[in-house]
Amino acid sequence: MMTLLAVVAIPLFAAVIGYALGYAAIHFKVEGDPLAEAINDLLPHGHCGQCGYPGCAQAAKAMARGEAAPTVCPPGGTVLAQKIAAVLGVSLNADDQQGPVVAAIDMSSCDGCGRCIKQCTYDAIVGATRQLHGVIADACTGCGACVKVCPHGSVNLYADPALTLQVSKPGTSPAGEWNHA
Repeated sequence: MMTLLAVVAIPLFAAVIGYALGYAAIHFKVEGDPLAEAINDLLPHGHCGQCGYPGCAQAAKAMARGEAAPTVCPPGGTVLAQKIAAVLGVSLNADDQQGPVVAAIDMSSCDGCGRCIKQCTYDAIVGATRQLHGVIADACTGCGACVKVCPHGSVNLYADPALTLQVSKPGTSPAGEWNHA
């Protein structure tokens, strides 16, 4: 008799709790900002912190409230800024637009201290202590954390060569072709 009660009581108890949670989810739902959600869907979700916010969701909410510019996400570059500006219904100034950047290490002044490797949360810097280091451009988000910790100033940020326009001399190839090197 006791086992029959346990067999019936546990699923019944679970069903009551499930019903209560379902009821609470429907009736106590907090509506989100659809504008912030639309912007959040466009962001790259690298959570690099370049925008000054702890995550992409917080940056999207700030843009929806008008506290941040559409150009706040450097990894997204001009293309993302234009998409966000279209969602917000604002226009961009040519001066505000900045392309994505990546880190590069000057080998002549790098002593291999390893501080940049420890600081990089994206594992974009390779090398060993007391050895020269290098940056994997495809993994680098351009957050600049490695630049701040380098005691020799060996790490600098440059325009991402994979996403910048290739400028050529007149007559050699059409200007404005994308460099996919």
